[in-house]
Amino acid sequence: MKILFVQKMNGISGSELYMLQIMPELKRRGYEVEMLIIYPTPGDNNGRFISYLAEHGITTHEIYNHHALSPALYFKIRRVLNKGRYDLVQANLIHADIWLSLIKCFGKWKMKLVSGKHGYDTEYQAKYGFDLRYLKRYPYYWVEKLACLFINHNITISKALYTVFTRGGIVSSPKITNIYYGLTLTEPVDQSVQTEVPEGPYVLITGRLLEVKGHRYLVEAWKKVHQSCPELKLYFAGDGLLREELVGLVRAAGLEESIIFLGFVPNPHPLVKQSLFTVVTSTWEGFGLILLESWMHKKPIVAFDAPAMNEVIDDGVNGLLVPFKNTELLAEKIIWMYQHPGETVAMGEKGFEKLHSYYTLKRMTDETEEVYRKVAGGEKV
Repeated sequence: MKILFVQKMNGISGSELYMLQIMPELKRRGYEVEMLIIYPTPGDNNGRFISYLAEHGITTHEIYNHHALSPALYFKIRRVLNKGRYDLVQANLIHADIWLSLIKCFGKWKMKLVSGKHGYDTEYQAKYGFDLRYLKRYPYYWVEKLACLFINHNITISKALYTVFTRGGIVSSPKITNIYYGLTLTEPVDQSVQTEVPEGPYVLITGRLLEVKGHRYLVEAWKKVHQSCPELKLYFAGDGLLREELVGLVRAAGLEESIIFLGFVPNPHPLVKQSLFTVVTSTWEGFGLILLESWMHKKPIVAFDAPAMNEVIDDGVNGLLVPFKNTELLAEKIIWMYQHPGETVAMGEKGFEKLHSYYTLKRMTDETEEVYRKVAGGEKV
């Protein structure tokens, strides 16, 4: 079977790490696998992604310099599809859904199309979390609903995301399957930049500085943490639209020496490895790869009791869950974790065990293969 993965991308994040895991594994299993990268402007951010795939014998096609709705872009995508004669195409994220569903609608109606749903509209997530009552107010909902009319099957990465698409009325349950992420227990892909690891005890939160990530709740909680544990540091690994605002909140709280902004970190694994534990304060995640990456280094997680963190973390076993947006209890859980190093280490070990026993690349690829076989063969999944 010959498969083409398609995504608008400009660097390595969650969905890109997913492809860097599953594509080489599919190649090892005998599939012909290729990648199509699309982005409005060219640059160097996709270089490591492309070279890593090349190391595994996977060809990458690139299309740049086009607006998302440019007729020339659709012509170029169609040319790649026609030349490659693929048995199946997997779209990842909403832009690829739009491009490929329109191409299928206007001419390539026999194309077998699978869509990987790695998240939902971040604006909606930040405003409403997991409340589905307002979905129809956003164009994102209607675009995905239209695209799903032409997609043969959809794959979500968490039950929370599956619920959004099914209970939200975007797609019917026979056309969608939930397949959790899986990771290999190997070194990270992006080692292009040496990461400087700070000295002293610290806690780490990774991810873009966006509203949906809930950094402001962590800043509020850290006031109490700093009073009890003044020697403990908090590092923000990531950059984004809220950086200036968050820096202002930290300054107003007098926490400049306790909360440190590291900016974008291409390879956060050395930071995770040397941290005491990680924190996830997102109001909603499609999955949250940092959970598995933390367990990969035997680090437990303190997170809000929100999708999809509460699907992955077993409270009190491999991490701690905090009532949603409760900054007082968030501070208490962080303090408890810091003051109970033995229990913290044990939770990290339990997380490593769960990662190794369930959230594996083999299990993820096995389940994905089953979807591919049925879609390619015209069967119901």
